[in-house]
Amino acid sequence: MSQPLRKEEISYSHREHTEPRKRAKARKSFSISRSRLPAVVLSLLLVYLVISFCSQFSKLTVMQRDVRSIQQQVQEMQQKNAVLRDELRLAQSDAYIEKTAREKIGLVKPGETRVVTVAPGTEVQRVEVPSGQNIIAD
Repeated sequence: MSQPLRKEEISYSHREHTEPRKRAKARKSFSISRSRLPAVVLSLLLVYLVISFCSQFSKLTVMQRDVRSIQQQVQEMQQKNAVLRDELRLAQSDAYIEKTAREKIGLVKPGETRVVTVAPGTEVQRVEVPSGQNIIAD
């Protein structure tokens, strides 16, 4: 009698082990097949890389445009700087100082006579030239 009981136990325990395996196979039918999953992941990765590359490329072109603009501004500033240096050298020369004093202030060297042109139709008043005798010195 002990022998048939063992067969039933074995067959019963054998049934328990076979049923979960059938359920596992049924669940696999609802999942994405293994051949499609890598293709989907690879295509999503490729789309991400293309979008990232395009955005970085557009940033690069904007930066290159900015660099060209700044280089042009630097070149213009260097030219202005060279012109200003030339003007500074000229302004520090004795000839420029003398020319400016004659034209803007109206100074004359000793022994020279200053001539002022007057527009036609302008009434001219007589102006006396200051003499050295009228200067008061302390």
